[in-house]
Amino acid sequence: MKRRFRIRFVPLLAALACFAASVSIGNLQRGRAEQKQMAFDRLERVRQDAPIQVGATPADTALLDKHPAIARGTWVADKSVLIDNKVYNGVAGYHVITPLRIEGAQISILVNRGWIAAPRLRSELPVLPMPAGAPVVVKGVAQVPHGKAFELAPDRSQGRVWQHLSLERFGAWSGLVLQPIILLQTDDLHDGLVRDWLPSESGAMKHWGFALVWYLAAVVAAVAAGMAMVERRET
Repeated sequence: MKRRFRIRFVPLLAALACFAASVSIGNLQRGRAEQKQMAFDRLERVRQDAPIQVGATPADTALLDKHPAIARGTWVADKSVLIDNKVYNGVAGYHVITPLRIEGAQISILVNRGWIAAPRLRSELPVLPMPAGAPVVVKGVAQVPHGKAFELAPDRSQGRVWQHLSLERFGAWSGLVLQPIILLQTDDLHDGLVRDWLPSESGAMKHWGFALVWYLAAVVAAVAAGMAMVERRET
């Protein structure tokens, strides 16, 4: 009885393709995990920095983005709008946007004052806590608006309820000169608005888990490739 060995090329190539694809996807998930962790670590470091005051001159967006900031001024309450379709803990609601006119200047900054739940009926609007008319100091995190999430479709806005937000279009609608950033308010005012802006974790663990699954798939594919390399026959 003789033993003969023969490489099975089709199963081998299939297993190698699965191995390469699994490693590639695993590397992609690992890269996303590292990026999220780095971004979270940066935010954690920035949180400890002293807030930068937003003044009368246009802010440096590169310096202020994601950085603690404060602004002194007076609320322009009659220009408040609600940004629709904002969900918090599974509950539909709105983000409350109110301009703050910078003290001693003709420029304002948009402040996202927080989230408020929507009434049961879509035809109804929530009762908003009205900000004081006296000068205030607002603390928060500066954010540079990016992407479609901040674009206002002109045919979708209905009165005070807007689908998205754009600084340019808000300025044209309100007649206000605006800073190129939005301030996510963090003051603890006990006014019924939710200001849960800062993440408590990076979200990297989810991607590390995905990466592990794909790397394990690559190991299985490698074993399959090894088994496919030879076919033992007895004659």
